[in-house]
Amino acid sequence: MAANAEPIAALDMFSGPVGPLLWRLALPIYASTLFWVAYTLTDIYWISRIDPDDPAIVGGVSLIIPVYMLAFALSNGLLIGVKSLVARAIGAGNEPLLNRVASAGLALAAIASAVFIVVGYAWSGEITLMLGAVGDMHEPAHTFLLYILPATALQFAFNVLSGIAQGEGQMKPVMHAMGLGIGLNLVLGPILILLLDFGVAGAALATCIAQAVSLLYLARIFFSGAMQVPLHVNVLRARPEAMKKILEVGLPQGLAEILVAFYLVAINRIVVSIDPTAMTAFGLCARVDQLLLLSISAISSAILTAAAQNAARGNLVRVRELQRAAIRGGLALVLAQAALLVAFAPWIYGLLSDAEAVIGYAVSQTRIVNPAYLFAVPTLIYHAVFLAVGHPWPAITIQFLKMFVVTLPLVLLLNRYFDFGMYGLWSGIVAGEVAAAIMGRAWNAAYHARLQRGELAVAGA
Repeated sequence: MAANAEPIAALDMFSGPVGPLLWRLALPIYASTLFWVAYTLTDIYWISRIDPDDPAIVGGVSLIIPVYMLAFALSNGLLIGVKSLVARAIGAGNEPLLNRVASAGLALAAIASAVFIVVGYAWSGEITLMLGAVGDMHEPAHTFLLYILPATALQFAFNVLSGIAQGEGQMKPVMHAMGLGIGLNLVLGPILILLLDFGVAGAALATCIAQAVSLLYLARIFFSGAMQVPLHVNVLRARPEAMKKILEVGLPQGLAEILVAFYLVAINRIVVSIDPTAMTAFGLCARVDQLLLLSISAISSAILTAAAQNAARGNLVRVRELQRAAIRGGLALVLAQAALLVAFAPWIYGLLSDAEAVIGYAVSQTRIVNPAYLFAVPTLIYHAVFLAVGHPWPAITIQFLKMFVVTLPLVLLLNRYFDFGMYGLWSGIVAGEVAAAIMGRAWNAAYHARLQRGELAVAGA
């Protein structure tokens, strides 16, 4: 390990109180999520100022969110696969594998980026229509797609480096890189969107530039020798066995998040069929609700690192302690945030839109759906623990059942036969969160018992 790297032992990864450990791991990632929420809200605000009387602009851009989420899904699969492998390799003391992780991860990132860019540009028109961007929403949606694609490609390499850093337990470099990029995006957004009159293309260009700067900053940290895992940028050095180990966790996670993207496409099409104005409100809520969802993700990110390192050492009792502490902390955080969002929803959405119908939909959704995110806390913590021990499929299965067996069928039932409109959609989302929490708790308890009895083993690093 480099002399200026933060020793893993200094984080009390394998002993000591679990609360401070999780706090120190989660806080930088949580700070990054706050930066991200500030950016997304500011970005959508400036986009809405292009023509305050035309909600189709915000609606069209919102329809492209699943494309960005698809790229995020694939790249986040790489991040999780790399992160879990690095953490388990550190816990097991496997130095040879640590030396091969970076080249293997970057090789996979290069392949995924190339495929994504080629497909995105070759079929941009078809993709835009498939996402439901018709009428006045088509032009802003298609333009935004064309200009956002380079940012999605840069995300792959960034997430590989981020996964390595997080697997080591070094969250601050990731926070600094994201903060730098988001800060730059906040400055460039209004300049490119309004001052230079680039419109929605300006919003996408600002994101591309910011993503490139974030990647360069994080790469510089690696080259300075501040990380335990060396950065080998020559992808030709990638070993198939290391790539395979990354994909054992990363591929199922990536596939699960791809399913989320398709799920959102289906949900978006249902919302548009109910009321195009509701799509604008739904897009605004998706951005504001990141304050809740990304804070949960920060806690699950912390427990993935800590649980993986401890599980690889056979310290399953500490894994259980970490899980319980993460659920308690996550519930307190989400409860406080949900209460604030519910209380201030009219004011928040009044700032983001001038249309009374849009504000009405957004406020109602916040009051109905946001309290249900309390159930998402244990679900995502259980998800992280499954990934930490190298057994991703229970987590993926629960996610699939939530979206495609509970939520979507219920939404279709309530709208096709009972004409509940957006209330039917919101009810389906709430039911899915409750069902996932129940399934996750039962499956997690059974899995932990089998690990303790030796019937299952932590996947090797």
